[in-house]
Amino acid sequence: MKRIKKLFIATYKTLCALLLIAFMLFIGTSVSPIYFQKYPSSFEVFKPVCTTVEMSKSNRDELINAYDNTILYTDYLIHEVIEKLRRMKNIRSCVLYVSDHGESLGENNLYMHGVPMIMAPAEQIEIPFITWTSDSTLKTKTLQEIDQYHVFHSVLYFLGIESPIFDEDKNIFN
Repeated sequence: MKRIKKLFIATYKTLCALLLIAFMLFIGTSVSPIYFQKYPSSFEVFKPVCTTVEMSKSNRDELINAYDNTILYTDYLIHEVIEKLRRMKNIRSCVLYVSDHGESLGENNLYMHGVPMIMAPAEQIEIPFITWTSDSTLKTKTLQEIDQYHVFHSVLYFLGIESPIFDEDKNIFN
């Protein structure tokens, strides 16, 4: 029985050490003409909010308020993930948050996203890229531009995975 218990404990510790490569996807917290439905009511800080799906007929300030509430909620979700990881002592962890696109909220009479890249306004193509790591020795590089293409190579670097397709120029970590 002691041998089984030791084997179980060793296996458990090994699994804990290998665990926590977790990919989280926040789907659509800031996408839609129904921003007001993308967050709990307790996160409705910016008021009044737009409640119509016809964005071109909405009050722009109310539309921005509803959108800003989705950003507030997303920020809260990211914070919660970081805090949970921070409490897991002795486990090296990392959070990368990258949006897939920005959003137009009536600038130049454009709404949402999807304009071809060559003519898309800054609101649709300038996106957040947030990093946090429990490893105090791991620093991020100072880069002029970072985009979604940096995620893959940065994750490879963080996990210590060697690959012939790894591109150091797309790695955000020193």
